[in-house]
Amino acid sequence: MLEILIMLLQFHKTVTIEKLSSVFPQPIKFESRRRSIQRFLLLPQLSIQYLWFPVLKRWVKNSHIRADKKLIFAIDRTQWRSQNVFVISLIEQKRAIPVYWILLPKRGCSNLGE
Repeated sequence: MLEILIMLLQFHKTVTIEKLSSVFPQPIKFESRRRSIQRFLLLPQLSIQYLWFPVLKRWVKNSHIRADKKLIFAIDRTQWRSQNVFVISLIEQKRAIPVYWILLPKRGCSNLGE
């Protein structure tokens, strides 16, 4: 199911569950597909720690990052739609690869204490 969702996201470039449900290749009703996708995405195995950290670790180990090279991280707070997101990213070849992110419970900027 994860592979199918990733392929659909790459092709349709949308993240709404309704859109994914309408194009998901499963011979059941739309509402059942929507609930099935929702339940799947809530699985604890799809958390950042269990899914993304091992992928990132393997990428860093297998990539061209040398042992003597310093890793550069960026910390950023951004507004994405109505969500306030705090992100830590690894900078590699002028690209930011998200390492960890959390949704902040408030709107607007954060201060140093937070």
